[in-house]
Amino acid sequence: MKSVFRALAATAALGAVLGMAAPSSAQAPDMRPDLRKDLRAKFEASLKKFNDDFEGAFAAAFIDLTDGQRVMINPDVVMATASTIKVSILVELFRQAEQKPGLLRQQRPFKSNDATSRSGMGRLLSADSAVSVEDIAKMMINLSENTATNLLIDEVGMENVNKNNAAMGLKTMKLRRKMLDSDSQARGDENVSSAADGAALMYKIATCDLPVSRDSCARIRQIMEIPQPDHPAKDPIPANVPVAFKWGGLEGVSNGWGIVNLPDRPYIFIIMTSYGPRDPSATVRGASQLAFDYYGRLARSNDYGSRVAAPVMAKFRAAAKAK
Repeated sequence: MKSVFRALAATAALGAVLGMAAPSSAQAPDMRPDLRKDLRAKFEASLKKFNDDFEGAFAAAFIDLTDGQRVMINPDVVMATASTIKVSILVELFRQAEQKPGLLRQQRPFKSNDATSRSGMGRLLSADSAVSVEDIAKMMINLSENTATNLLIDEVGMENVNKNNAAMGLKTMKLRRKMLDSDSQARGDENVSSAADGAALMYKIATCDLPVSRDSCARIRQIMEIPQPDHPAKDPIPANVPVAFKWGGLEGVSNGWGIVNLPDRPYIFIIMTSYGPRDPSATVRGASQLAFDYYGRLARSNDYGSRVAAPVMAKFRAAAKAK
């Protein structure tokens, strides 16, 4: 009898040893390498080199809209926005339009002043021309039209734009002057933002986290996706990839803010430069190209960098999101 008990005990001990030595597949640790960490480090190092080599001030922010990861350099430095501030005016216009039904269809006289009449639509439209408020907004974004921008600042109120920016948590983004107001510019009353706040605003547009309805949010993005003139921040992105974009430029300043609808890897970019050389386009274009290449490598890729057919990857991501 004792021999039977000894045999059973030995069998149990052997089973315990085998169980420890060979864990089930459900308990096996995940041994997949984090190859993307190295890829990201190289992207960050390349951006740092652009910053180090640039003669002036450089700031950039990128957000991966698939996993939310951020890559930033000098994100909190407050810099001149030039015309990228117009995105915040567009958002405030649509916020007010929801409180004033029919506002976007109303007609307004398209009157330029001495400063804005020398450029843009102010050179082409007669003094008694009238344009709908929404069409004025399209001119502001897609043509960066300064008369249109000043008309909308009068329409919505500079203070209201800044209140809305603050309510959205954009602490550094401030509209301080109208377009082409050189006297205010000389006093240092510049329109400003950090790259981080620019990225936060574009993220709110991309995710429809704005103080407007989803329909209005979609319309804001549609306006920003209307094809625009070439710009170094947008040039590296193929024409068949939609980009919700706004550029801005002053002498010494070149900026580009965008939401890139790259299949399987949409992302946000904010590139801002100031105190730059006469032509900072090489730096702006180079930073944008780096980002497109980086997110392009991540698109449709599994953890090992092998690319999967777009429909299969879309199905996988949808299932993962549903969990």
